[in-house]
Amino acid sequence: MSQPTALKKLEEALAEYYGWAATPSARAKINAAIESKAGRLRIEPAEYCLIAAGSQSEMLALVEEAAVGETYFFREPTQFAALRKLILPRITAAHPATETLRLWSAACSTGEEAYSLAITIDQLRQPEDDRAIEIFVTDVRNRALLAASQARYQLPALRQIDTATRAKYFDHTGGTPDAPLSGIYTVIPDLRKLVTFRRINLLDGLFWKGMGRRFDLILCANLLLYLHGAAMRQMIARLSQSLRPGGYLMVAPAEVSFLEHSGLRPIKEAPTFFQRVS
Repeated sequence: MSQPTALKKLEEALAEYYGWAATPSARAKINAAIESKAGRLRIEPAEYCLIAAGSQSEMLALVEEAAVGETYFFREPTQFAALRKLILPRITAAHPATETLRLWSAACSTGEEAYSLAITIDQLRQPEDDRAIEIFVTDVRNRALLAASQARYQLPALRQIDTATRAKYFDHTGGTPDAPLSGIYTVIPDLRKLVTFRRINLLDGLFWKGMGRRFDLILCANLLLYLHGAAMRQMIARLSQSLRPGGYLMVAPAEVSFLEHSGLRPIKEAPTFFQRVS
Protein backbone atom coordinates (compact mmCIF):
# COMPACT_ATOMS: atom_id res chain seq x y z
CA MET A 1 0.00 0.00 0.00
CA SER A 2 1.28 3.45 -0.88
CA GLN A 3 2.21 5.85 1.90
CA PRO A 4 -0.55 8.41 1.04
CA THR A 5 -3.19 5.66 1.22
CA ALA A 6 -1.80 4.30 4.49
CA LEU A 7 -1.57 7.81 5.93
CA LYS A 8 -5.20 8.45 5.02
CA LYS A 9 -6.25 5.31 6.91
CA LEU A 10 -4.35 6.51 9.96
CA GLU A 11 -5.84 10.00 9.72
CA GLU A 12 -9.33 8.49 9.53
CA ALA A 13 -8.61 6.41 12.65
CA LEU A 14 -7.28 9.45 14.51
CA ALA A 15 -10.36 11.44 13.51
CA GLU A 16 -12.70 8.68 14.71
CA TYR A 17 -10.95 7.91 17.99
CA TYR A 18 -9.56 11.31 18.99
CA GLY A 19 -11.62 13.75 16.92
CA TRP A 20 -8.40 14.83 15.21
CA ALA A 21 -8.72 17.46 12.48
CA ALA A 22 -6.22 17.14 9.63
CA THR A 23 -5.11 20.77 9.57
CA PRO A 24 -1.75 21.54 7.91
CA SER A 25 -0.01 22.15 11.26
CA ALA A 26 -1.49 19.03 12.86
CA ARG A 27 -0.61 16.95 9.81
CA ALA A 28 2.98 18.21 9.91
CA LYS A 29 3.32 17.11 13.55
CA ILE A 30 1.79 13.71 12.84
CA ASN A 31 4.04 13.19 9.82
CA ALA A 32 7.13 14.02 11.88
CA ALA A 33 6.00 11.62 14.59
CA ILE A 34 5.36 8.88 12.02
CA GLU A 35 8.85 9.27 10.57
CA SER A 36 10.38 9.15 14.04
CA LYS A 37 8.39 6.11 15.18
CA ALA A 38 8.94 4.22 11.92
CA GLY A 39 12.67 4.96 12.08
CA ARG A 40 12.96 3.59 15.61
CA LEU A 41 11.02 0.47 14.63
CA ARG A 42 13.07 0.13 11.40
CA ILE A 43 10.02 -0.14 9.19
CA GLU A 44 8.63 1.93 6.34
CA PRO A 45 6.35 4.85 7.31
CA ALA A 46 3.47 3.32 5.30
CA GLU A 47 3.75 0.09 7.29
CA TYR A 48 3.80 2.02 10.55
CA CYS A 49 0.67 3.96 9.53
CA LEU A 50 -1.23 0.71 9.02
CA ILE A 51 -0.01 -0.66 12.36
CA ALA A 52 -1.02 2.50 14.20
CA ALA A 53 -4.40 2.73 12.47
CA GLY A 54 -5.29 -0.71 13.81
CA SER A 55 -3.98 -0.25 17.35
CA GLN A 56 -5.43 2.14 19.92
CA SER A 57 -2.30 1.83 22.07
CA GLU A 58 -0.05 2.72 19.12
CA MET A 59 -2.28 5.65 18.21
CA LEU A 60 -1.92 6.91 21.76
CA ALA A 61 1.86 6.53 21.50
CA LEU A 62 1.73 8.57 18.30
CA VAL A 63 -0.40 11.27 19.95
CA GLU A 64 2.08 11.37 22.85
CA GLU A 65 4.88 12.06 20.38
CA ALA A 66 3.01 14.53 18.17
CA ALA A 67 1.41 16.65 20.89
CA VAL A 68 4.48 18.59 21.93
CA GLY A 69 3.90 22.23 22.77
CA GLU A 70 5.01 24.79 25.29
CA THR A 71 2.76 25.92 28.09
CA TYR A 72 3.35 27.90 31.25
CA PHE A 73 1.64 29.26 34.35
CA PHE A 74 -1.02 31.95 33.83
CA ARG A 75 -0.59 31.62 30.08
CA GLU A 76 -3.54 33.95 29.37
CA PRO A 77 -3.27 36.64 32.06
CA THR A 78 -6.55 38.33 31.11
CA GLN A 79 -8.42 35.06 31.60
CA PHE A 80 -6.99 34.55 35.07
CA ALA A 81 -7.74 38.18 35.91
CA ALA A 82 -11.36 37.50 34.93
CA LEU A 83 -11.39 34.36 37.07
CA ARG A 84 -10.02 36.29 40.04
CA LYS A 85 -12.19 39.39 39.76
CA LEU A 86 -15.45 38.08 38.33
CA ILE A 87 -16.01 34.37 37.70
CA LEU A 88 -14.77 32.73 40.92
CA PRO A 89 -16.41 35.35 43.18
CA ARG A 90 -19.71 34.73 41.36
CA ILE A 91 -19.32 30.97 41.77
CA THR A 92 -18.56 31.14 45.48
CA ALA A 93 -21.39 33.62 46.09
CA ALA A 94 -23.87 31.27 44.39
CA HIS A 95 -23.14 28.32 46.70
CA PRO A 96 -23.22 27.98 50.49
CA ALA A 97 -19.86 27.56 52.21
CA THR A 98 -20.81 23.98 53.14
CA GLU A 99 -21.02 22.97 49.48
CA THR A 100 -17.97 21.61 47.65
CA LEU A 101 -16.90 23.56 44.59
CA ARG A 102 -15.93 21.30 41.70
CA LEU A 103 -13.65 22.63 38.97
CA TRP A 104 -12.21 20.85 35.95
CA SER A 105 -9.11 21.45 33.83
CA ALA A 106 -10.19 19.30 30.88
CA ALA A 107 -7.01 19.27 28.77
CA CYS A 108 -4.36 19.97 31.36
CA SER A 109 -1.16 19.24 29.43
CA THR A 110 1.65 19.23 32.03
CA GLY A 111 -0.42 20.85 34.77
CA GLU A 112 0.39 24.55 34.60
CA GLU A 113 -3.24 25.52 33.98
CA ALA A 114 -4.59 23.44 36.87
CA TYR A 115 -2.05 24.76 39.36
CA SER A 116 -2.59 28.33 38.12
CA LEU A 117 -6.26 27.80 38.95
CA ALA A 118 -5.37 26.43 42.39
CA ILE A 119 -3.16 29.46 43.10
CA THR A 120 -5.92 31.83 42.01
CA ILE A 121 -8.43 30.15 44.30
CA ASP A 122 -6.06 30.26 47.25
CA GLN A 123 -5.38 33.94 46.69
CA LEU A 124 -9.11 34.64 46.93
CA ARG A 125 -9.69 32.67 50.10
CA GLN A 126 -10.47 34.51 53.30
CA PRO A 127 -8.84 33.23 56.54
CA GLU A 128 -12.19 31.92 57.81
CA ASP A 129 -13.08 30.21 54.51
CA ASP A 130 -12.75 26.43 54.82
CA ARG A 131 -14.86 25.61 51.78
CA ALA A 132 -13.95 22.29 50.14
CA ILE A 133 -12.43 22.64 46.67
CA GLU A 134 -11.92 19.82 44.17
CA ILE A 135 -9.98 20.34 40.94
CA PHE A 136 -10.40 17.47 38.50
CA VAL A 137 -7.59 17.34 35.92
CA THR A 138 -7.57 15.28 32.73
CA ASP A 139 -5.48 14.75 29.63
CA VAL A 140 -5.17 12.01 27.05
CA ARG A 141 -1.37 11.79 27.33
CA ASN A 142 0.29 9.66 30.00
CA ARG A 143 3.57 11.57 29.87
CA ALA A 144 1.84 14.91 30.33
CA LEU A 145 -0.14 13.64 33.32
CA LEU A 146 2.97 12.16 34.91
CA ALA A 147 4.71 15.52 34.66
CA ALA A 148 1.62 17.28 36.01
CA SER A 149 1.34 14.95 38.98
CA GLN A 150 5.01 15.48 39.84
CA ALA A 151 4.38 19.26 39.80
CA ARG A 152 8.06 20.06 39.18
CA TYR A 153 8.88 22.98 36.88
CA GLN A 154 11.78 25.10 35.73
CA LEU A 155 11.84 28.88 35.83
CA PRO A 156 10.68 29.54 32.23
CA ALA A 157 7.32 27.94 33.07
CA LEU A 158 6.93 30.44 35.93
CA ARG A 159 7.78 33.55 33.95
CA GLN A 160 4.34 35.15 34.49
CA ILE A 161 4.58 34.71 38.29
CA ASP A 162 6.00 37.44 40.51
CA THR A 163 8.70 36.73 43.08
CA ALA A 164 6.40 36.82 46.13
CA THR A 165 3.85 34.45 44.59
CA ARG A 166 6.62 32.13 43.45
CA ALA A 167 8.06 32.02 46.97
CA LYS A 168 4.65 31.34 48.53
CA TYR A 169 3.45 28.53 46.27
CA PHE A 170 6.63 26.74 45.18
CA ASP A 171 9.46 24.95 46.95
CA HIS A 172 12.74 25.81 45.21
CA THR A 173 15.64 23.36 45.05
CA GLY A 174 18.82 23.10 43.01
CA GLY A 175 19.78 26.73 42.55
CA THR A 176 23.48 27.61 42.47
CA PRO A 177 25.38 30.72 43.61
CA ASP A 178 26.03 31.61 39.97
CA ALA A 179 22.41 30.98 38.97
CA PRO A 180 20.25 31.32 42.10
CA LEU A 181 16.99 31.13 40.14
CA SER A 182 17.92 27.91 38.34
CA GLY A 183 16.87 24.49 39.60
CA ILE A 184 13.43 23.04 40.18
CA TYR A 185 10.25 24.71 41.46
CA THR A 186 7.79 22.24 43.00
CA VAL A 187 4.19 23.19 43.73
CA ILE A 188 3.57 23.13 47.50
CA PRO A 189 1.61 20.19 48.97
CA ASP A 190 -1.35 22.35 50.10
CA LEU A 191 -2.11 23.12 46.45
CA ARG A 192 -1.33 19.66 45.13
CA LYS A 193 -3.86 18.05 47.45
CA LEU A 194 -6.65 20.00 45.74
CA VAL A 195 -5.93 18.29 42.41
CA THR A 196 -6.98 14.84 41.18
CA PHE A 197 -5.55 13.49 37.90
CA ARG A 198 -7.10 11.05 35.43
CA ARG A 199 -6.06 9.97 31.95
CA ILE A 200 -9.03 10.27 29.64
CA ASN A 201 -9.77 10.39 25.94
CA LEU A 202 -12.53 13.00 25.90
CA LEU A 203 -13.92 11.46 22.70
CA ASP A 204 -14.77 8.28 24.64
CA GLY A 205 -18.52 8.37 25.17
CA LEU A 206 -18.35 6.08 28.21
CA PHE A 207 -16.38 8.70 30.14
CA TRP A 208 -19.29 11.15 30.07
CA LYS A 209 -21.78 8.87 31.85
CA GLY A 210 -22.44 10.36 35.27
CA MET A 211 -20.77 13.69 34.40
CA GLY A 212 -23.99 15.66 33.96
CA ARG A 213 -24.42 18.86 36.03
CA ARG A 214 -21.30 18.15 38.04
CA PHE A 215 -18.96 21.14 37.69
CA ASP A 216 -19.09 24.80 38.66
CA LEU A 217 -16.27 25.71 36.27
CA ILE A 218 -14.62 23.95 33.34
CA LEU A 219 -11.41 25.19 31.72
CA CYS A 220 -11.08 23.74 28.23
CA ALA A 221 -8.63 25.89 26.30
CA ASN A 222 -6.87 24.99 23.05
CA LEU A 223 -8.63 21.66 22.56
CA LEU A 224 -11.55 22.60 20.30
CA LEU A 225 -9.10 24.04 17.77
CA TYR A 226 -7.73 20.56 17.08
CA LEU A 227 -11.07 18.78 16.58
CA HIS A 228 -12.98 18.25 13.36
CA GLY A 229 -16.40 19.88 13.13
CA ALA A 230 -18.60 17.02 14.35
CA ALA A 231 -16.27 16.19 17.24
CA MET A 232 -16.06 19.85 18.24
CA ARG A 233 -19.84 20.26 18.34
CA GLN A 234 -20.21 17.08 20.36
CA MET A 235 -17.49 18.21 22.77
CA ILE A 236 -19.14 21.58 23.36
CA ALA A 237 -22.48 19.89 24.06
CA ARG A 238 -20.92 17.45 26.51
CA LEU A 239 -18.97 20.15 28.31
CA SER A 240 -22.13 22.24 28.59
CA GLN A 241 -24.09 19.31 30.00
CA SER A 242 -21.34 18.70 32.57
CA LEU A 243 -21.83 22.15 34.08
CA ARG A 244 -24.19 22.79 36.93
CA PRO A 245 -26.87 25.35 36.05
CA GLY A 246 -25.12 28.69 36.40
CA GLY A 247 -21.69 27.11 35.91
CA TYR A 248 -19.03 28.51 33.59
CA LEU A 249 -16.98 27.23 30.67
CA MET A 250 -13.70 28.90 29.68
CA VAL A 251 -12.17 28.40 26.23
CA ALA A 252 -9.16 29.90 24.44
CA PRO A 253 -9.54 33.29 22.73
CA ALA A 254 -9.26 31.64 19.32
CA GLU A 255 -12.15 29.28 20.17
CA VAL A 256 -14.79 31.83 21.20
CA SER A 257 -16.52 31.84 17.79
CA PHE A 258 -17.08 28.07 18.02
CA LEU A 259 -19.60 28.60 20.84
CA GLU A 260 -21.81 31.18 19.11
CA HIS A 261 -24.74 28.75 18.77
CA SER A 262 -24.00 26.46 21.72
CA GLY A 263 -26.84 27.50 24.02
CA LEU A 264 -24.32 28.85 26.52
CA ARG A 265 -24.59 32.52 27.46
CA PRO A 266 -21.45 34.57 26.67
CA ILE A 267 -20.14 36.73 29.50
CA LYS A 268 -19.74 40.24 28.12
CA GLU A 269 -17.22 41.34 30.76
CA ALA A 270 -15.12 38.19 30.22
CA PRO A 271 -15.26 37.29 26.50
CA THR A 272 -13.74 33.79 26.74
CA PHE A 273 -16.24 32.65 29.40
CA PHE A 274 -19.72 31.19 28.83
CA GLN A 275 -22.42 30.34 31.36
CA ARG A 276 -24.93 27.54 31.47
CA VAL A 277 -28.23 29.20 32.28
CA SER A 278 -30.58 26.21 32.64
